Amino acid sequence: MAPTDSNHRRRWWQDHLGARPDPHGQWHLTDHPGYAGFEVPGRFRTLSLRSYGSTLDAEFFRPDHASPGAVVIVPFYDAPSVFGRPSPRTERTGRVPRHPLGTGLARAGLSVLAVPWWFEARATQHPEAARATDLAGRYGPPARDHAERLPMTALGRSVGDLMLAVRAVLAEGLAEQGRLGVFGHSLGGKLSLHLGALDPQVDAVASHEPGLGFAYSNWSDPWYLGEHVPADRDQDDLAALVAPRPLLLAGGGDSDGEHNRHLLDGVSPAWPEGTGPEVLLHNNGHPMPGHVLAACASWLHHHLASA
Repeated sequence: MAPTDSNHRRRWWQDHLGARPDPHGQWHLTDHPGYAGFEVPGRFRTLSLRSYGSTLDAEFFRPDHASPGAVVIVPFYDAPSVFGRPSPRTERTGRVPRHPLGTGLARAGLSVLAVPWWFEARATQHPEAARATDLAGRYGPPARDHAERLPMTALGRSVGDLMLAVRAVLAEGLAEQGRLGVFGHSLGGKLSLHLGALDPQVDAVASHEPGLGFAYSNWSDPWYLGEHVPADRDQDDLAALVAPRPLLLAGGGDSDGEHNRHLLDGVSPAWPEGTGPEVLLHNNGHPMPGHVLAACASWLHHHLASA
């Protein structure tokens, strides 16, 4: 696909979703002692993002053995979970991730920026949502708050928050040009794919179980797209916008597997000959097994640390 065509389609998706960083967005970087007992030696810092009137405290971790300048942004419900630490969400659900993404990336020598999701942060504070156990009860009230205050889709707002994080990471010198990746699971996989497609400053994209294709996940929920699911295109069009940068789609046969592999295969011509999106299918269901996390971390290290 011609670059001009890609630029036109990227603008279409940005306009349709409203996916742009807050033009008045700001950030502040501070040091702190880190999490006691974290298994990988290194240094924690807090990157507070002021985006669309709210503050999101992202956590930046640089391992002592980090590859210089190589950083992976990890969007997730909350930042502590990315490093296997408890949070209000894990206390409510009783579950801490068995294989935390940040820990796996740090073991591979990659620095990590864990960016929390606004809708989870708002749900924790929302009187209607704080004790809810189902998705609609938990994220429906924050989605209504968002719709009343801001014009973009909920998904677009979340991608805009991450775009501000990209600007901050590069401006603060936390990541070097050509060494910035994004990686996520489930909700984070959705956000990773969209950020990578719509922000060319991201250099490598890995997404696990995002539900590629509007028929394969809950994209019509109000905390994603609501009534704004496009009728005339699907996410193969979005995924093609990652080209020519590296893209890895991993699936466990739940949200992503052979049933929707055709969408990814169909965008291969967007990459130069001999390259293309890579697929890792493991048939272990939706949760990410440890060996898949290790494989994704190794893939990101290859594309970022040797860039």
